[in-house]
Amino acid sequence: MRKSTLLFLLIFILAKLQAQNYLISFEGSGASTTVDSVKVENLTQFTSLTLAGGNQLNLVEHLTGIDQRMSAFDNPLRIFPNPSRGKVDLSFEVKVNAVASIEIFDLQGRRIAKSQFTLNSGHQNFLISGLNSGIYTVIIKTEGSLYTGKIISHSSSGQSIEITNTGSTNGHSSNGSLKSNQAIVQMQYNSGDLLKFTGKSGIYATVVMDIPTSSKTISFAFAPCTDYDNNHYTIVHIGTQTWTEENLKSTHYPDGTTADYFDYDHDPNNSLIYGRLYAWSSAMNGAASSNTNPSNVQGICPNGWHLPSKSEWQQLAGSFGGSDIAGGKLKETGNAHWISPNTGATDEVGFTALPAGIWAFWDEFQWKGDHGAFSTSTGNLPMVEVTTIMLQTSNGVLTVGTFHPDDAVSVRCVKD
Repeated sequence: MRKSTLLFLLIFILAKLQAQNYLISFEGSGASTTVDSVKVENLTQFTSLTLAGGNQLNLVEHLTGIDQRMSAFDNPLRIFPNPSRGKVDLSFEVKVNAVASIEIFDLQGRRIAKSQFTLNSGHQNFLISGLNSGIYTVIIKTEGSLYTGKIISHSSSGQSIEITNTGSTNGHSSNGSLKSNQAIVQMQYNSGDLLKFTGKSGIYATVVMDIPTSSKTISFAFAPCTDYDNNHYTIVHIGTQTWTEENLKSTHYPDGTTADYFDYDHDPNNSLIYGRLYAWSSAMNGAASSNTNPSNVQGICPNGWHLPSKSEWQQLAGSFGGSDIAGGKLKETGNAHWISPNTGATDEVGFTALPAGIWAFWDEFQWKGDHGAFSTSTGNLPMVEVTTIMLQTSNGVLTVGTFHPDDAVSVRCVKD
């Protein structure tokens, strides 16, 4: 590599260190203290990735133009632990038998260590030791590959830096000393971007929304939410309430009794995405109307959960600005499911409302992609209409309206 290219690379790396550069770790609490995987969605940039729960997420600010020129160098280099206490393991792939150089630079761009190794193709593992406190850049150059990474050290070792080859595995396998669930995974991030983190642990899944402004640990408060059909629902904590983040899709009540429901257009594949549609009597399972908070009406919801009342929906809307803008803050962003224009959609609380449409009581399916309608436990006497929550693609309003009791709509549940 020519000196001009190396100089450009160093300038690029130092610029990234000056920009937003946060390390995000993950932990579990409640029903599980482990995190198996995390899906990260940047709702501002419409990008996403999934990483193992033991990984760290490195949010790096996008630098227009430079990032595109460097895209050919984006190969997976794993560094662990990071931050470290003077020692880190490196793990990377070598495509062909070749001589490789490993160089370490300090924050001022001075090269403080360099070693060369003759490597066979395959998975490579190295140990770097003797690092003092500071931020370092490691650059690995070999035939057909260039790897770069950042190392953070919190140690005053007073020793010289050593770079040691700790073994390799042929065939590009991942059976090195560094396990894949201990990697640092980079994601482009601009200041102010809204991120949706979905953590999974076994059957549990929880959503956390965040706009990171520093390195931090995201904690997922896991709780069971499983219906009789063994569907496991993702949950989201919004204020003092905990909601299902998915529309209900159960075909049975919690006691195993068969429930009445509709698949949109009588196509079960629609229910895999949008959930099922239930008339008010089916959603309530014989319970009397309630507008208390909580409603105390389990209805068709899983054990430990209940059908929300009108008051509970109003609490949800009031927790982030009221009904005039709450619809947009609840709707899934983009047009993957909502047809254009999906006005006001930000999904900033992680509710991810979908436009599942309805089944109208005169036997017609309507509005999929255009409207999302949700049942409440609240009826209006005489029982010729029931309170129903409506979201539309044309605006960001949460409408507290009324439907015929026999219209079938979506169901979300609230934790008891």
